Amino acid sequence: MNQALSANDLYLLAPELSLTVLALVVMVVDLFIKRRIVTATVALVGLIIPLAFAITQALTLDFSVAHHAFFNMLVVDQYAIFFQILFLIIAAVMIPASYSYVGKYIKADGEFYTLMLFSVTGMMLLASTGELISIYISLELTSFPLYVMAGLIRENERSAEAAVKYVLLGAMSSAILLYGFALLYGLTGTTDLMSIATVIKNGIHTGNVIVSLKGNLMELVASILILAGFGFKISAVPFHMWAPDIYEGAPTPATAFFSVGSKAAGFAALIRVFIDGNLGLANTVSLVAAFSIVAILTMTLGNFVAAVQTNVKRMMAYSSIAQAGYILIGVTASLASNNSAGNSAVLFFIFVYVLTNLGAFSGIIALANATGGERIEDFRGLGRRAPLLSLGTALCLLSLGGIPPMAGFVSKVFLFTAVWGQGQALISSGQVVTGQLLNVLVVVALINSIISLV
Repeated sequence: MNQALSANDLYLLAPELSLTVLALVVMVVDLFIKRRIVTATVALVGLIIPLAFAITQALTLDFSVAHHAFFNMLVVDQYAIFFQILFLIIAAVMIPASYSYVGKYIKADGEFYTLMLFSVTGMMLLASTGELISIYISLELTSFPLYVMAGLIRENERSAEAAVKYVLLGAMSSAILLYGFALLYGLTGTTDLMSIATVIKNGIHTGNVIVSLKGNLMELVASILILAGFGFKISAVPFHMWAPDIYEGAPTPATAFFSVGSKAAGFAALIRVFIDGNLGLANTVSLVAAFSIVAILTMTLGNFVAAVQTNVKRMMAYSSIAQAGYILIGVTASLASNNSAGNSAVLFFIFVYVLTNLGAFSGIIALANATGGERIEDFRGLGRRAPLLSLGTALCLLSLGGIPPMAGFVSKVFLFTAVWGQGQALISSGQVVTGQLLNVLVVVALINSIISLV
């Protein structure tokens, strides 16, 4: 391994570095100028630089192989570039969408934009990190600003309560995740995902003896703990308990950011660890069964409970939980086949979910800012008062529900078809149990999709 840093290392890290500098600049601008329009403009226009770096990398790098930097801690591939651009789009949409609300309710506009930019930096690193310690640090860089954002309405008790709950439950999930990482390190002797994948595939060399990890209980326990830790970030059942209360109590723009940024980042890291680290290779059937149970519980509970909510933010929280269940189906398919062939369907679903959820929340933020209420009944009659805004919000909500011919429907068809095909391929190759589990997942997902239309 080359122990010297190079200019190429800095080039590969350029999107994250430039975004970090932007966050610091926004902080200084807010400190000395204290005008919301200036702070928001600097934050929004400044996003052009990291976005330009990410697009330049996408156009100039040869992705037939992954590009590594900083002693293999940073991995820049098509997967990382996709999420980097997606996270920057989220920030670019959230800054103008939250502008009026931040000025009216939060007041601390500079802090809001700075925290968002730092959190996006962590999200980008999560998607492009190939080493366990770096993943954990990136996760904390993502999470700490979110904890503060949840409590930015300082005179509101619900906002303060949301922040406290988020901190406590976030600390618990981080501890569980770190314990899983520690077990995995103790088993394989490395924190590098490529090296972990090699050890799991080839076994542990002890002298002239090779100890296989096939069916290893410790590896299964580590994988379950890692799933539980990331399950909190993606609000998967039974690790979802934080989402409804925190979505309801946090400022609405922060809730919107949680629902797309935090979830997408959690899935980016989850897929990176389990697929790049080959964690499904040692205990394929057991791990696929665990993922399947979590996916079924997540999509089912999310759909049923969302239907009876009266607060629009709680409804969106449970809708977000249900969407996580659908995404987990695709992740389970990739895990079952031990390759990333099914990831294209997962990434397309995440892309559509992020855009439609951002659109829905942008409308909700504007409508809540106009009405001052967050209950569904507060939005009655808005079709007459704000027809275009109401129409746009309704179309995004219909897409989230999977109504044809909306983008959400297309993404579900793409995802379910890919997973069903993967299940049939596994059955044909003799892996009957895992193949049937994938088929069951698709059937349950179809039933839940029908329920969400009712």
